[in-house]
This record gives sequence, C-alpha cells and structure tokens, in this order.
Amino acid sequence: MTLRQNVFCFLPIVATFSILFTSCYCFYPKLLNINASLAVSDDQSGWSPAGATWNGGSTGAGTDGGACGYGESVERPPFSSMASAGGPSIFKSGIGCGACYEVKCSTNSACSGNPVTVVITDECPGCVSESVHFDLSGTSIGAMAKSGLADLLRNAGILQSWGAVWKLDGAGSTLLPPFSLRLTSLDSRKIIVATAVIPAGWEPGKTYRSVVNFNS
Repeated sequence: MTLRQNVFCFLPIVATFSILFTSCYCFYPKLLNINASLAVSDDQSGWSPAGATWNGGSTGAGTDGGACGYGESVERPPFSSMASAGGPSIFKSGIGCGACYEVKCSTNSACSGNPVTVVITDECPGCVSESVHFDLSGTSIGAMAKSGLADLLRNAGILQSWGAVWKLDGAGSTLLPPFSLRLTSLDSRKIIVATAVIPAGWEPGKTYRSVVNFNS
C-alpha cells in the first residue's frame, strides 16, 4: 500500500498484539534482570508478557542492515530471518544486540502457542507502548502461527477504501487506541513511527497531525 505526498511510502497500521517471552541462549547468552518495570515474573524460567508488531516482507528478516550491524547476514543461517528489533528495554543502546528470546503468542486464533527463538538484530526506538516490545520479522511472526495460518496471523486487515483512505475491519482481536503509524520510504527503506498519533477518544472525520517526517 502506498501514499503519495511528496514521497512514496508505505502506510500500514501498526497492529499491536500480545506475546509472551523468556530469555534463552544463542549468540550472546543473556539472562534477564529481574525488574518489575519489565514485567518479568519472579520465576526467571517462566514466561513474561510483551507487546509485538512486525515489519518488512511476509517471509523476510525485517529491516536489512539494522542498528546492530549484521547486514544481510540476518537472512542466512544461523539467523535464518528469525530476527526482531527490540524496544528500548530490549535493545539497551546496542548492548542487547545478539540476545536471544523465546516468544510465543496465544491471544489470536491463528497462534499455535508454540515458542520460537528470535535474535535481536535491530532497534525500534518508537516501540514504547509497552515496557517490553518486539518488532518481529515477517518470518518470526509466521513461525508462531498454526500450520497454514501464517498469513492470517500477519495480516492486520488493512484495506484501501478509496484514494488515500484506508480502513481496518478487524485484526482478530479488539484494538484499543492510541494507535501508532509506521511509514517506510520506498527509496531509502527508512522507517519512521508516528507514535500514538491517533489518540484515545479519537473521532471519525477528525484530523490528527504528526510532525514526524522523513529527512530530505
């Protein structure tokens, strides 16, 4: 989907849903620090709640390159596109690069409930709606789905109504505002996020403005 206004860009609605996560071992063995602000349970071997979104191609590795410097290697073993960008509490200014987490979802009917392992390869500075947030690759999201339902789990249900008007008929669960919008430049692939640009208490027909824009 594209929007033309000086530049071409994708305009998907960032459909946030809930997942559970726990730390595991891989490139950079890391144990979670028990911290109430991260919603980590007292039992470190258990599961903790987190928010999740996804970006990039449906079977891709998310954003190529990324803030961790892995480049296109995220598409090849041992990553195999099972990658994720992390919100500030996960990325930790780069210290979190290479950390592995097991994640699983159970709130959507397409979720298998089986955990998958993802590696932190990028940052998502706009992912602050929850204290712990994963911006997963399309491959990672699909891996959490029941057999044959990967596209259903990835699909937020956004459709073009007419012209530059887009609509969301439902994403399998109730979506509560505020809503954030993620825009991707077709030229540079740079991603910007208009965080909570559609506020709680929004009304149809009203205009909500964000000052976030691509650098010229």
